Amino acid sequence: MKTGIYSQLAPVLFGSGSIVQCGEKAKELGMHKVMVITDPMLAELGYDKKVADSLQSSQLEAVVWAKAQAECPAENVKEGAAFAKSAMVDGIIGIGGGSSLDVAKAVAVIAANTDKILEEIPVYRAGKKTYDNNPLPCILLPTTSGTGAECTFVAVINDPIAGGKVGLPAPPAYAIVDPELTLGTPPLITAFSGLDAFSHAVESLTAKGNTYHTDILAGEAIRLIYEWLPKACENTNNLEAREKLAFASNLAGIAFNEAGVHIGHSIAHALGYAHHMAHGHACALSTPAVIEYVTIHHQEKTHIISNAMSLQINNANAKEVGKQTADAVRHLMAQVGIPSLAQAGLTHEQTLALIDMVDGDPLSLEFDGPVTRTDSAKMLERMYDGYGE
Repeated sequence: MKTGIYSQLAPVLFGSGSIVQCGEKAKELGMHKVMVITDPMLAELGYDKKVADSLQSSQLEAVVWAKAQAECPAENVKEGAAFAKSAMVDGIIGIGGGSSLDVAKAVAVIAANTDKILEEIPVYRAGKKTYDNNPLPCILLPTTSGTGAECTFVAVINDPIAGGKVGLPAPPAYAIVDPELTLGTPPLITAFSGLDAFSHAVESLTAKGNTYHTDILAGEAIRLIYEWLPKACENTNNLEAREKLAFASNLAGIAFNEAGVHIGHSIAHALGYAHHMAHGHACALSTPAVIEYVTIHHQEKTHIISNAMSLQINNANAKEVGKQTADAVRHLMAQVGIPSLAQAGLTHEQTLALIDMVDGDPLSLEFDGPVTRTDSAKMLERMYDGYGE
């Protein structure tokens, strides 16, 4: 068995209705005045009020900032941190999808320090500098079952200085995963989210930080998503399906936080930055092509994927194992309505032009094997051609 370290960043409270325990957990973490961060749409639905009510029931003060933006722009983080400082909060609660949670994590760092950190994210990410002050304690509540941001150590920021997405070290203090918060999520967003989590599990299997521990988490996440994602897309209020997907997303998040992700996320970040494609959509499209490539080097890991999906693959040829497994994922994508790159408005040429952003991207280097420019280009081509024009 491969030597490795496994751990979990922060405790996770999982269960339907667990949002009511926000105030209790915030109090345990020493919070007094809490900034609740969410996006405008979720504020209209009253999610921020649910958190604020729980805080107030624990005699804590709540101030709401419902201005989190999609893709976590650096300027949005600065705006949120300025609000946190002016309000003199001593804790953060983020509620929403991955972008809102990333904004919350980043604000927790910047509010305790200075927004100058955002000018040197790669330096902090590489461990060459450390924060002067510890981040404010941060509790995260996901409203989608995909990103796993509630249990990962970075906030993924859209950084104009770096010309792409970069990860700012920003570990949460606590996560509350309440599947009821995902009820009614539209089918396409459910599909994007579920296949985002699926990509985390798939890539963690062949990342450099992979361990037997992450294999177990990834395999179970893949099994649950493959079985329950179509059911959640068919009936958006199926609580059992929502519970299974929320748990799977959390498992996949823990797995990739420990092991890492790689080529698929390099491609997804390039699509997101260059063409503003939703992250889960981009991850879904990259996953089959990634499976086909990594099977050449790690056929035994692809068998974990195929076994979790209950596929009957008896071929010993790595290329065929990879293709059959990838095709099953493509079938799942079609079943839940994932649009192809062509349907999303991208041309073959635009897709291949992403190679300059993907080649040599630090995330690609996290794959436990070789990745050349030619390899990456072939994966981009398979993304376009393999899922239909």
